[in-house]
Amino acid sequence: MAKSATDIIPEQFMDAQFSGQVIAFLKALPVPSEEKLNVLLAWAKATGVSLSSSQRAAVSASGTDSI
Repeated sequence: MAKSATDIIPEQFMDAQFSGQVIAFLKALPVPSEEKLNVLLAWAKATGVSLSSSQRAAVSASGTDSI
């Protein structure tokens, strides 16, 4: 079963105003790209944030499988 954004992202970041902090938080996690991207997309859906392709790419590129 897939994890929801709130299983990974701290509750205090579950608001659209924290997109920068969420991206930084996810970039620092030692997990594969696909998992990071899935969590980011779930967070964006839950908060109503529209992500740019560069934001998605930055998180994806920081995955453990990309290093």
